Amino acid sequence: MEALIKHFANFDALWNARVVLLEGALGTLKLGAIALILSMTAGAAIFILQVSGGERRRKLVEWYIDVMRAMPLMVLLVIVHYVIMPLVGVRVDPYYAAAFGFLLKHGAYFAEIYRSGWLAIDKGQILAANALGLRQWRIVQMVIVPQLSLIVIPAMTSQATLLLRDLPLAFAIGYFEILTSARAAQVFTRNSTPLLGAVVAYSVTLLLLQWLTGHLERYSRRRLEA
Repeated sequence: MEALIKHFANFDALWNARVVLLEGALGTLKLGAIALILSMTAGAAIFILQVSGGERRRKLVEWYIDVMRAMPLMVLLVIVHYVIMPLVGVRVDPYYAAAFGFLLKHGAYFAEIYRSGWLAIDKGQILAANALGLRQWRIVQMVIVPQLSLIVIPAMTSQATLLLRDLPLAFAIGYFEILTSARAAQVFTRNSTPLLGAVVAYSVTLLLLQWLTGHLERYSRRRLEA
């Protein structure tokens, strides 16, 4: 029992690895923030292309979404970093390659979330706003955006949680995130406590996000039923 505690609950080893673990945690937060912002923005752009274009554009966007949803994220990251970037003559830091890979993958999911919210809006309200003589930008501002926001909140928070859960996959292209730093600390200290601590911290963070998602879902449901 003493040997087990020494190997998995050694706080001296955890303290000695604090610098490496902090660097990995900051790397994860940095990638998570930019990946989430870019994915949500890309999803909005893809959604607009899908609903505002002709039949050919809509089919092309649907094909892109299907391909991105079917492709494993780790494979996509490897393709972006080791194939696409060299082919176009660009050598980038793994951080930017990972952010671009997350944009491609999760942007497709966010686009589908926006589209599902758009389909759920009662189009009779838009017709009524047109009948009242409201300008298109006022209809978007007063009718579409408020309802769309409430409808997509639960799905968006769930997708954001999935995106953050996928962040450790960036190790495949050499990005230094929390679990990579924890594995390095495990080798450095010859102790599994840093790795276990990182796993626990990461799991608790995801559980808190899941709890927040549940609250946002209930809030959205109450506002839509009001």
